[in-house]
Amino acid sequence: MASPPLCVTIPPREDVLRGDGSKVHDFFHARCRITKESLGGRSGQLITLRPWQANLFSMLYARRPDGRFRHRRGLIGVPRKNGKSAVGSGFGLYGLLASGDGAEVYSCAADKDQARIVFGVAKRMVELDKGLTEHIKVFRDVLEVPETGSTYRALSAEAYTKEGLNPSLVLFDELHAQPNDELYDVMSNAFGARYDPLMVMITTAGVKIDSTGGESVCYRLFKYGQDVAAGIQDDPSFFMAWWGAEETDDASSPATWEKANPGYGDLVDAEDIESNFKQSIAKGTINDFKTKRLNMWVNSTKAWLPDGWWGKCATLAEDDFVVPSRGVVLGFDGSRSGDNTALVAVTVESEPKIKVVGLWERPDDKAAEWRVPRGEVKDVIRKALKEYRVREFAYDEYLWQDAI
Repeated sequence: MASPPLCVTIPPREDVLRGDGSKVHDFFHARCRITKESLGGRSGQLITLRPWQANLFSMLYARRPDGRFRHRRGLIGVPRKNGKSAVGSGFGLYGLLASGDGAEVYSCAADKDQARIVFGVAKRMVELDKGLTEHIKVFRDVLEVPETGSTYRALSAEAYTKEGLNPSLVLFDELHAQPNDELYDVMSNAFGARYDPLMVMITTAGVKIDSTGGESVCYRLFKYGQDVAAGIQDDPSFFMAWWGAEETDDASSPATWEKANPGYGDLVDAEDIESNFKQSIAKGTINDFKTKRLNMWVNSTKAWLPDGWWGKCATLAEDDFVVPSRGVVLGFDGSRSGDNTALVAVTVESEPKIKVVGLWERPDDKAAEWRVPRGEVKDVIRKALKEYRVREFAYDEYLWQDAI
């Protein structure tokens, strides 16, 4: 049995029953084919949806009593190898054929190569199915339905301006990788003239911070979805289903792997996850494993300590930190706004002790405007140099040459 979502916004049963979930389900079974050999089946075979996928479709495509889609935005989080690209491609083809005359479907991603993945799978699905080829013309960069004038294209954050688009369906692949909010905002604001617009974001987790130094659009939507599911935010137009592990889960445990992956042992090879985990430990890339295979959010792409070691660290009370005759080494790492700034003292002895002398962390509620208080940081450094017998000052001087 597939693991349940870690977090899900559940629509009313009546909305689910009157929705398009069964139509989407039938479309997948009748027209969407596997494009690459995998655990899910052989290339060319029709896709067999799993119960957890069918249930997901029913919730996502729910309709209100007035007949319109309940949701305008849907965030779906699943680890790699759980059929993410095939699902997104099927959604795109269904939207191309079922959204009426002049439908505009777009696959969006951070870069051109990523944007073409979902579009490319959809293109191959058309080529493999005679019923689809009768209605859809395949070109290099577009799928077109001549009878309705509907089109399906791929866009990326690095492409030309997206102003002037009028999308009926937007598919964001790996939303976590967007360098900023620009493409998301443009596509969100382009929905105005559509009767039943829908944006579906299918992604793995990633680093919480984007290139601007603020929280990424994907992480903000993830937290927003948690609030909607908990009833803190009232937004029936927002849907989220998120599979993944929690921070307290053991990343090395097969039980955690199964919890995070709804296709574990089915679409996802358990041995492949185990091999990937061992490689990540050997390479020191455990955070990459956490984001891609366990769908966990991380603060940085690289972990500075082996997994689990931070939990073993003890905090010294002020009176327990005694400077030995050999003195201390001060370590400093500074930032301007997008990261933490810290000063630590490490005793020079056979069993060194560590003390956090100063720590400046960006508050979550002031992410955009917060800046490291440079004057305060310099004062703490000066005080430490006076109070301790400092044998060495180790630092990264980038952005802090004046202080050093």
